[in-house]
Amino acid sequence: MCAIRSTFGVLIMAILHIIAKHLDADALTTLVERSDADDGYVFMDDGVYVQLNKVLLAFGSRKVFVLEAHADERGLTKVNADRVKLINMADLVYLTTSYASSMSW
Repeated sequence: MCAIRSTFGVLIMAILHIIAKHLDADALTTLVERSDADDGYVFMDDGVYVQLNKVLLAFGSRKVFVLEAHADERGLTKVNADRVKLINMADLVYLTTSYASSMSW
């Protein structure tokens, strides 16, 4: 389970954000600003278009995953491949069990 302790000793659980729709630059920026650096982000369905957005750089060293089959269907498996980790459905299942909670967008 992905968890960290705050400076006050309170256990904070990281969230897995599952994004299945295309988000514009403003929405992606808001997502980064309002989430924790330890959170994970899975982009699937039309969410894989995040690979075309320059805001992807705002995620920095955060864990960004893209479902490979969905990116492949849209011809995006080679776009920004160094900024994201391509995963399959089994990996997605593993990620959902590794985080304390998940949020679908």
